[in-house]
Amino acid sequence: MTAMLCKGENVRHNKKAEWGIGKIIAVDSCGTIKVVFEGTKEVSIAKGAKFLVKVDENGKKLLPKIKESAPKDLTGIQ
Repeated sequence: MTAMLCKGENVRHNKKAEWGIGKIIAVDSCGTIKVVFEGTKEVSIAKGAKFLVKVDENGKKLLPKIKESAPKDLTGIQ
């Protein structure tokens, strides 16, 4: 499963840790994502969602949001 990535989000490349934290500057309809990494290294990554991981500004991986379901009524169940 690949994450939905949007312009302005912080990411890191899952195979190129030395690039550091990057900020997405563009996402095209073909899946190519343009990112500026630390040191102003600008990279275009084809199928970028496959290689990029969302992180916070400190580089810590963000966990996907889990949908909360409504509590089930268990009245009468033994």
